[in-house]
Amino acid sequence: MPFGRDRPDGHALRSEVSPHVQFRITGETEIGDDPEETLALCAEADGYYVDSPPLARHHYELRDSAPEGQLASAAAQAQENGSAPLGLLTVHALDRNGTPVEPAWDVWCLTDVRVLSVRPSFADPTLVDITVEGRLDGVATGVDEQPEIPEVPPLFQGFHLYGSDERSWGSCRQVALIDKRPEPDPVPLRLLGCEPSGRLLVALESGDNQFDLGGVYLCPLDRTGRAIEEHWICLHVESWSYSTPGTGQVDLTLNVSCDDFRTAAAREAHELWSAGPPTEPNLWARLGTAGRAAWSRAAQSNLSARRTPDAPPGATYHLDGRYITDVVGFSLALGEAMNGPGGYFGTCFGTIEYCLERGHGIQRPFTLVWHDHHIARTCLGRNPLTYDVAPSFEQILEFFAEHQIEVLLA
Repeated sequence: MPFGRDRPDGHALRSEVSPHVQFRITGETEIGDDPEETLALCAEADGYYVDSPPLARHHYELRDSAPEGQLASAAAQAQENGSAPLGLLTVHALDRNGTPVEPAWDVWCLTDVRVLSVRPSFADPTLVDITVEGRLDGVATGVDEQPEIPEVPPLFQGFHLYGSDERSWGSCRQVALIDKRPEPDPVPLRLLGCEPSGRLLVALESGDNQFDLGGVYLCPLDRTGRAIEEHWICLHVESWSYSTPGTGQVDLTLNVSCDDFRTAAAREAHELWSAGPPTEPNLWARLGTAGRAAWSRAAQSNLSARRTPDAPPGATYHLDGRYITDVVGFSLALGEAMNGPGGYFGTCFGTIEYCLERGHGIQRPFTLVWHDHHIARTCLGRNPLTYDVAPSFEQILEFFAEHQIEVLLA
């Protein structure tokens, strides 16, 4: 189907050719000291800077539930108002003794959950059946290839329920899928003007129109040929054709799986990195949350290019708080305070702690002067629309104090 035309279902297919940005496909190899080989250099991409259609929202029933905490509050609100937001719902199986099954990472998650209805349980009048709506999004939650419903271990007693802050939301006996909605068709990705080599060239010369490349890295490049960011993906070539007869260049139509990383907001972030790592601070400030997330990935991918010798203990750093309007903005401002424009210093408490342990430009103890701190105090914390939890200003201060960082509010 030609790009830029309407789809058969009547929805316009968004076609976003990527000017000024080239792309590279690389694959791992065990030959020699170089762990990667270039499989293709591509002049541009069509369908890279797009928002993938949201996953379907299915209906589930938490049967024989004893809700606590935020789940109990949302259930009460749903009974009064018809529905209520809940955010991330995590389900962890309980063994025959009522203890969470190990390993602890073996969990099942729903994102963007809303409570739709509550009714008394048929089996036990002291319990309730709670109907919820949510997305089974393993990529967003970091849990790969989740089943439709949580797996049931032998002789299990039910499930422990909790949210993103790991506070208990009670328990339920069973999670049932009661209304499965169809998933949207993926938006195809085309890489244009590709110069193939390695195993990609071998696959093309085999004459097959469709084939799998397996796990590869797909990278948008700046003008110097440095990767702006890298994505590990499972690549399936749906079709291919010659870009111009006789040139050896090909156009690839791809089915991208494993992690559909694409966002329209990444375009502006990548354009800001197109000349190489930035030399001015706060260029990310104009971006929305999704664009800031793309900037953060670029900063992390270019960490080695920004590394400087660790400063001695006792140094003072200045955190520009004027644009800390979301948690991503906090991590970007912190990265630039520690390592200059385009710098990286973690994206959450866990990765910030990792950077503190490994140095990454600093040595503890040190002083952090937080300018215009009132903006973060106002903006950070729980989202009242989704109940998703982001660190509050006070929690960030507590984290710094626990890690030998003196914060001066300015």
